[in-house]
Amino acid sequence: MHGTAFDSARRKFFARTVKAIQTSMAAVVGLITGGAILSPGFARRAGRWLPVSASLATLVENAPTLTTVRVAREDGYSRIVERRTVLLVRTGETDVTALDPTCTHLGCRVSWDDASKELRCPCHGGAYDHMGIVKSGPPPEPLPRLATRIEGNRIFIQA
Repeated sequence: MHGTAFDSARRKFFARTVKAIQTSMAAVVGLITGGAILSPGFARRAGRWLPVSASLATLVENAPTLTTVRVAREDGYSRIVERRTVLLVRTGETDVTALDPTCTHLGCRVSWDDASKELRCPCHGGAYDHMGIVKSGPPPEPLPRLATRIEGNRIFIQA
């Protein structure tokens, strides 16, 4: 009888411990999720449109053009401005596709080879067509696309 009371008390102790751990885990997940959803920084990044340095008039149809975008970040004390490179491809009068020029194999920057009409990766010989679709080599997937918006002659990408 004495052993049964001890076993019951031990079971209650372990049950309370497990419930306390589960409650703590739920609280941590709730804080992380709530912080990400309610964070002003998160909301501010969702719809940022950044102007690119090239204009619609300077783009050659079906030939990717390497251009830059200035991305400003603030960390509370200072403002940091980074330059990000983007490939722009005009496929019609006002249709522009923006591609990340980073090869999906190992992260080298691709460049346009006008003779072969391909985007070529210098690291391992990967090749993409003018729209970033893999043609040959080791890249596992196409170049990532970025949302674009045209206003008059200016081009914006969403970052």
